[in-house]
Amino acid sequence: MLRRKLPSPNALFTFEVVARLGSFSKAAQELNVTQPAISRAIAGFEEHLGYKLFIRHGRWIQLTGNGRRLYRATSTAFKTVIDALQEIGLQEENRDNVTISMSSNAVNHWFIPRLKAFKNNFPSVNLDFQMYSDDGDDLIQGIDLCIRLSYPKDKNLHRWAFADERIMALCSLGYIQEFGTLENPRKGRTHTLIESENSSYSMGEFFHAIGQKPLKKPKILKFSDNSNIIQAAIGGQGIALAWVPETSRLVIEGQLVPIFPQVVKTGRRYHILASNLTPMRPVVENIRDWLIGEMRSDHRKVTSMMRANAKLMRTGVLK
Repeated sequence: MLRRKLPSPNALFTFEVVARLGSFSKAAQELNVTQPAISRAIAGFEEHLGYKLFIRHGRWIQLTGNGRRLYRATSTAFKTVIDALQEIGLQEENRDNVTISMSSNAVNHWFIPRLKAFKNNFPSVNLDFQMYSDDGDDLIQGIDLCIRLSYPKDKNLHRWAFADERIMALCSLGYIQEFGTLENPRKGRTHTLIESENSSYSMGEFFHAIGQKPLKKPKILKFSDNSNIIQAAIGGQGIALAWVPETSRLVIEGQLVPIFPQVVKTGRRYHILASNLTPMRPVVENIRDWLIGEMRSDHRKVTSMMRANAKLMRTGVLK
Protein backbone atom coordinates (compact mmCIF):
# COMPACT_ATOMS: atom_id res chain seq x y z
CA MET A 1 0.00 0.00 0.00
CA LEU A 2 2.74 2.47 0.99
CA ARG A 3 4.75 1.64 -2.12
CA ARG A 4 1.79 2.61 -4.31
CA LYS A 5 1.34 5.92 -2.46
CA LEU A 6 4.98 6.95 -2.76
CA PRO A 7 7.00 7.39 -5.95
CA SER A 8 10.07 6.54 -3.87
CA PRO A 9 11.08 6.52 -0.16
CA ASN A 10 13.32 9.48 -1.04
CA ALA A 11 10.27 11.64 -1.76
CA LEU A 12 9.04 11.33 1.82
CA PHE A 13 12.47 12.08 3.28
CA THR A 14 12.87 15.11 1.04
CA PHE A 15 9.41 16.39 1.95
CA GLU A 16 10.12 16.08 5.68
CA VAL A 17 13.37 18.08 5.40
CA VAL A 18 11.77 20.86 3.30
CA ALA A 19 8.76 21.11 5.62
CA ARG A 20 10.95 21.13 8.74
CA LEU A 21 13.36 23.78 7.43
CA GLY A 22 10.77 25.79 5.46
CA SER A 23 13.15 26.25 2.57
CA PHE A 24 14.19 24.41 -0.59
CA SER A 25 17.70 25.85 -0.42
CA LYS A 26 18.25 24.85 3.23
CA ALA A 27 16.91 21.39 2.48
CA ALA A 28 19.34 21.13 -0.43
CA GLN A 29 22.23 21.98 1.91
CA GLU A 30 21.18 19.37 4.52
CA LEU A 31 20.71 16.66 1.90
CA ASN A 32 23.84 17.72 0.00
CA VAL A 33 22.06 18.08 -3.35
CA THR A 34 21.19 21.03 -5.58
CA GLN A 35 18.13 23.21 -5.02
CA PRO A 36 16.66 22.32 -8.46
CA ALA A 37 16.88 18.66 -7.49
CA ILE A 38 14.83 19.39 -4.36
CA SER A 39 12.27 21.36 -6.37
CA ARG A 40 11.92 18.54 -8.92
CA ALA A 41 11.55 15.92 -6.17
CA ILE A 42 8.77 17.87 -4.41
CA ALA A 43 7.00 18.66 -7.69
CA GLY A 44 7.11 14.99 -8.67
CA PHE A 45 5.81 13.98 -5.24
CA GLU A 46 2.90 16.44 -5.51
CA GLU A 47 2.09 15.24 -9.01
CA HIS A 48 2.07 11.64 -7.82
CA LEU A 49 -0.22 12.48 -4.88
CA GLY A 50 -2.53 14.67 -6.96
CA TYR A 51 -2.50 17.69 -4.62
CA LYS A 52 -0.16 20.48 -3.53
CA LEU A 53 1.95 20.24 -0.39
CA PHE A 54 3.45 23.72 -0.52
CA ILE A 55 2.28 27.21 -1.53
CA ARG A 56 5.14 28.88 -3.36
CA HIS A 57 5.74 32.68 -3.30
CA GLY A 58 9.09 33.15 -5.04
CA ARG A 59 11.72 31.93 -2.58
CA TRP A 60 9.20 31.77 0.21
CA ILE A 61 7.13 28.60 0.73
CA GLN A 62 4.29 27.64 3.03
CA LEU A 63 2.71 24.25 3.81
CA THR A 64 -0.81 23.68 2.55
CA GLY A 65 -3.42 22.06 4.80
CA ASN A 66 -2.58 18.66 3.34
CA GLY A 67 1.11 19.46 3.69
CA ARG A 68 0.73 20.27 7.40
CA ARG A 69 -1.17 17.04 7.98
CA LEU A 70 1.46 14.97 6.17
CA TYR A 71 4.29 16.75 7.99
CA ARG A 72 2.77 15.98 11.40
CA ALA A 73 2.58 12.33 10.43
CA THR A 74 6.08 12.11 8.95
CA SER A 75 7.79 14.02 11.77
CA THR A 76 6.11 11.79 14.36
CA ALA A 77 6.96 8.63 12.45
CA PHE A 78 10.59 9.64 11.83
CA LYS A 79 11.03 10.58 15.50
CA THR A 80 9.67 7.18 16.55
CA VAL A 81 12.12 5.43 14.23
CA ILE A 82 15.05 7.55 15.43
CA ASP A 83 14.14 6.92 19.08
CA ALA A 84 13.90 3.18 18.43
CA LEU A 85 17.27 3.11 16.68
CA GLN A 86 18.89 5.06 19.51
CA GLU A 87 17.37 2.72 22.08
CA ILE A 88 18.56 -0.34 20.17
CA GLY A 89 22.02 1.19 19.79
CA LEU A 90 22.19 1.93 23.50
CA GLN A 91 21.16 -1.63 24.35
CA GLU A 92 23.79 -3.04 22.04
CA GLU A 93 26.45 -0.78 23.56
CA ASN A 94 25.43 -1.98 27.02
CA ARG A 95 25.48 -5.66 26.11
CA ASP A 96 28.28 -7.68 27.63
CA ASN A 97 30.25 -10.06 25.44
CA VAL A 98 31.39 -13.07 27.44
CA THR A 99 33.50 -15.93 26.07
CA ILE A 100 33.34 -19.38 27.67
CA SER A 101 35.54 -22.34 26.76
CA MET A 102 34.44 -25.90 27.52
CA SER A 103 34.25 -29.27 25.80
CA SER A 104 31.72 -29.84 23.05
CA ASN A 105 30.00 -32.51 25.20
CA ALA A 106 29.61 -30.02 28.04
CA VAL A 107 28.21 -27.37 25.70
CA ASN A 108 25.79 -29.73 23.94
CA HIS A 109 24.57 -31.78 26.90
CA TRP A 110 25.09 -29.52 29.91
CA PHE A 111 24.92 -25.87 28.87
CA ILE A 112 22.50 -25.73 25.93
CA PRO A 113 19.64 -27.42 27.86
CA ARG A 114 19.84 -24.59 30.42
CA LEU A 115 20.42 -21.80 27.89
CA LYS A 116 16.93 -20.40 28.47
CA ALA A 117 17.61 -20.14 32.21
CA PHE A 118 20.92 -18.44 31.44
CA LYS A 119 19.22 -15.86 29.23
CA ASN A 120 16.65 -15.18 31.93
CA ASN A 121 19.43 -14.51 34.42
CA PHE A 122 21.72 -12.61 32.03
CA PRO A 123 19.53 -11.00 29.34
CA SER A 124 22.19 -8.45 28.33
CA VAL A 125 24.97 -10.99 27.72
CA ASN A 126 26.20 -12.12 24.30
CA LEU A 127 27.80 -15.56 24.65
CA ASP A 128 30.70 -16.83 22.57
CA PHE A 129 31.65 -20.50 23.05
CA GLN A 130 35.14 -21.75 22.31
CA MET A 131 35.37 -25.55 22.19
CA TYR A 132 38.42 -27.54 23.15
CA SER A 133 39.31 -31.18 22.68
CA ASP A 134 42.00 -31.72 25.31
CA ASP A 135 43.13 -30.39 28.66
CA GLY A 136 45.58 -27.85 27.28
CA ASP A 137 45.43 -24.17 28.18
CA ASP A 138 46.06 -22.70 24.74
CA LEU A 139 42.63 -21.07 24.67
CA ILE A 140 42.98 -19.28 28.02
CA GLN A 141 44.18 -16.13 26.25
CA GLY A 142 41.21 -13.89 25.51
CA ILE A 143 38.74 -16.25 27.21
CA ASP A 144 36.67 -14.99 30.14
CA LEU A 145 35.94 -18.40 31.70
CA CYS A 146 37.41 -21.83 30.90
CA ILE A 147 36.13 -25.13 32.27
CA ARG A 148 38.88 -27.73 32.32
CA LEU A 149 39.41 -31.17 33.80
CA SER A 150 42.28 -30.70 36.24
CA TYR A 151 44.00 -27.42 35.42
CA PRO A 152 47.08 -26.02 33.71
CA LYS A 153 49.94 -25.20 36.05
CA ASP A 154 49.96 -21.49 35.31
CA LYS A 155 50.47 -18.93 38.06
CA ASN A 156 48.54 -16.34 36.05
CA LEU A 157 45.23 -18.16 36.51
CA HIS A 158 42.41 -17.89 38.99
CA ARG A 159 40.75 -21.27 39.58
CA TRP A 160 37.55 -22.32 41.28
CA ALA A 161 36.45 -25.90 41.96
CA PHE A 162 33.58 -26.83 39.65
CA ALA A 163 32.97 -30.58 39.94
CA ASP A 164 34.76 -33.81 40.78
CA GLU A 165 35.41 -36.10 37.84
CA ARG A 166 32.92 -38.94 38.26
CA ILE A 167 32.38 -41.71 35.74
CA MET A 168 29.21 -43.76 35.37
CA ALA A 169 28.02 -46.46 32.99
CA LEU A 170 24.86 -45.18 31.34
CA CYS A 171 22.32 -46.40 28.83
CA SER A 172 18.74 -45.65 27.88
CA LEU A 173 15.75 -47.01 29.80
CA GLY A 174 14.64 -48.71 26.59
CA TYR A 175 17.97 -50.54 26.43
CA ILE A 176 17.54 -51.92 29.95
CA GLN A 177 14.00 -52.99 29.18
CA GLU A 178 15.21 -54.86 26.08
CA PHE A 179 18.51 -56.29 27.29
CA GLY A 180 18.18 -56.22 31.09
CA THR A 181 20.88 -55.20 33.53
CA LEU A 182 24.29 -56.82 33.84
CA GLU A 183 23.16 -58.61 37.01
CA ASN A 184 19.83 -59.65 35.50
CA PRO A 185 20.24 -59.89 31.70
CA ARG A 186 17.41 -60.84 29.35
CA LYS A 187 17.67 -64.39 28.07
CA GLY A 188 19.20 -64.65 24.62
CA ARG A 189 20.41 -61.04 24.61
CA THR A 190 24.03 -59.91 24.36
CA HIS A 191 25.05 -56.57 25.82
CA THR A 192 26.78 -53.95 23.68
CA LEU A 193 29.53 -51.73 25.06
CA ILE A 194 29.96 -48.37 23.36
CA GLU A 195 33.60 -47.32 23.54
CA SER A 196 35.85 -44.50 22.43
CA GLU A 197 38.85 -45.17 20.21
CA ASN A 198 40.99 -42.71 22.19
CA SER A 199 39.46 -42.54 25.67
CA SER A 200 41.69 -41.95 28.68
CA TYR A 201 39.53 -44.37 30.68
CA SER A 202 38.38 -47.75 29.41
CA MET A 203 35.35 -49.87 30.18
CA GLY A 204 37.72 -52.52 31.56
CA GLU A 205 39.17 -50.03 34.02
CA PHE A 206 35.66 -49.08 35.07
CA PHE A 207 34.65 -52.71 35.70
CA HIS A 208 37.81 -53.26 37.72
CA ALA A 209 37.24 -50.11 39.79
CA ILE A 210 33.70 -51.14 40.79
CA GLY A 211 34.56 -54.81 41.34
CA GLN A 212 32.48 -56.04 38.41
CA LYS A 213 33.60 -59.02 36.35
CA PRO A 214 34.12 -58.16 32.69
CA LEU A 215 31.36 -59.26 30.34
CA LYS A 216 31.91 -62.40 28.36
CA LYS A 217 32.08 -61.66 24.63
CA PRO A 218 30.07 -58.44 24.57
CA LYS A 219 29.38 -56.66 21.32
CA ILE A 220 31.60 -53.61 20.83
CA LEU A 221 30.56 -50.36 19.15
CA LYS A 222 33.39 -47.84 18.75
CA PHE A 223 33.42 -44.14 17.91
CA SER A 224 36.24 -41.62 17.63
CA ASP A 225 33.98 -38.74 18.74
CA ASN A 226 32.69 -38.73 22.31
CA SER A 227 29.50 -36.91 21.33
CA ASN A 228 28.64 -39.85 19.04
CA ILE A 229 29.05 -42.20 21.99
CA ILE A 230 26.51 -40.27 24.06
CA GLN A 231 24.05 -40.04 21.17
CA ALA A 232 24.33 -43.79 20.56
CA ALA A 233 23.62 -44.47 24.24
CA ILE A 234 20.60 -42.17 24.17
CA GLY A 235 19.40 -44.06 21.09
CA GLY A 236 19.46 -47.38 22.97
CA GLN A 237 22.47 -48.82 21.14
CA GLY A 238 24.41 -49.95 24.21
CA ILE A 239 26.16 -49.05 27.45
CA ALA A 240 28.59 -46.14 27.51
CA LEU A 241 30.88 -44.56 30.04
CA ALA A 242 29.90 -40.98 30.75
CA TRP A 243 31.49 -38.18 32.70
CA VAL A 244 28.76 -37.07 35.09
CA PRO A 245 29.45 -33.32 35.13
CA GLU A 246 29.03 -33.23 31.35
CA THR A 247 26.00 -35.54 31.13
CA SER A 248 24.25 -34.87 34.44
CA ARG A 249 21.32 -33.14 32.72
CA LEU A 250 20.72 -36.25 30.58
CA VAL A 251 20.50 -38.35 33.74
CA ILE A 252 18.23 -35.84 35.50
CA GLU A 253 15.88 -35.72 32.50
CA GLY A 254 15.84 -39.53 32.20
CA GLN A 255 17.39 -39.71 28.73
CA LEU A 256 20.15 -41.85 30.22
CA VAL A 257 20.00 -44.07 33.30
CA PRO A 258 22.81 -45.73 35.28
CA ILE A 259 23.15 -49.47 34.73
CA PHE A 260 25.41 -49.76 37.81
CA PRO A 261 24.83 -48.16 41.21
CA GLN A 262 28.56 -47.46 41.52
CA VAL A 263 30.22 -44.21 40.53
CA VAL A 264 33.98 -44.05 39.98
CA LYS A 265 35.76 -40.96 41.29
CA THR A 266 39.10 -40.53 39.57
CA GLY A 267 40.53 -37.99 42.01
CA ARG A 268 40.66 -35.32 39.33
CA ARG A 269 38.45 -32.25 39.31
CA TYR A 270 36.94 -29.83 36.85
CA HIS A 271 37.88 -26.22 37.50
CA ILE A 272 36.65 -22.90 36.23
CA LEU A 273 39.68 -20.88 35.13
CA ALA A 274 40.19 -17.20 34.44
CA SER A 275 43.21 -15.02 33.88
CA ASN A 276 44.35 -12.99 36.90
CA LEU A 277 46.30 -10.54 34.74
CA THR A 278 43.23 -8.34 34.25
CA PRO A 279 40.37 -7.55 36.66
CA MET A 280 37.34 -9.79 36.24
CA ARG A 281 34.23 -7.95 35.15
CA PRO A 282 31.26 -8.17 37.55
CA VAL A 283 29.10 -9.90 34.93
CA VAL A 284 31.77 -12.60 34.50
CA GLU A 285 31.90 -13.11 38.28
CA ASN A 286 28.12 -13.51 38.33
CA ILE A 287 28.21 -16.03 35.48
CA ARG A 288 30.95 -18.00 37.27
CA ASP A 289 28.80 -18.17 40.41
CA TRP A 290 25.75 -19.18 38.37
CA LEU A 291 27.67 -22.01 36.70
CA ILE A 292 28.91 -23.33 40.05
CA GLY A 293 25.39 -23.13 41.50
CA GLU A 294 23.93 -25.03 38.54
CA MET A 295 26.53 -27.78 38.89
CA ARG A 296 25.90 -28.16 42.62
CA SER A 297 22.18 -28.44 41.95
CA ASP A 298 22.84 -31.13 39.33
CA HIS A 299 25.01 -33.08 41.76
CA ARG A 300 22.20 -33.18 44.33
CA LYS A 301 19.65 -34.25 41.72
CA VAL A 302 21.85 -37.00 40.25
CA THR A 303 22.59 -38.38 43.72
CA SER A 304 18.87 -38.41 44.49
CA MET A 305 18.07 -40.20 41.22
CA MET A 306 20.75 -42.83 41.86
CA ARG A 307 19.03 -43.71 45.12
CA ALA A 308 15.59 -43.69 43.55
CA ASN A 309 16.68 -45.98 40.69
CA ALA A 310 18.53 -48.52 42.84
CA LYS A 311 16.00 -51.26 42.03
CA LEU A 312 16.14 -50.52 38.30
CA MET A 313 19.93 -50.91 38.30
CA ARG A 314 19.70 -54.31 40.03
CA THR A 315 16.70 -55.90 38.33
CA GLY A 316 15.81 -53.79 35.29
CA VAL A 317 12.40 -53.06 36.78
CA LEU A 318 11.22 -49.58 37.74
CA LYS A 319 9.73 -49.03 41.17
